[in-house]
Amino acid sequence: MIRTQIYIPENLHKKLIYLAKKKNKSMAEFIRLFIEEGLKRDDTLDISGKDVLRKISLMNFTGGDKNLSSKIDEIVYSNEEK
Repeated sequence: MIRTQIYIPENLHKKLIYLAKKKNKSMAEFIRLFIEEGLKRDDTLDISGKDVLRKISLMNFTGGDKNLSSKIDEIVYSNEEK
């Protein structure tokens, strides 16, 4: 797990404490569950990269340097302007 810190309004903090106690959970566990449920409801979130790869594949790139992979450092880190 990664530790993080956030600022929330006092009234929200009080509600979280109350609900966590009511559910017999720690406030941290309750917040994690709340976040997880919220992320499940947001179906627009896609961090897999599949959409980006799909769009790149539709660009139909052809041609180019056949030795690109062996010259990648030279091409990327070259100081020459082209």
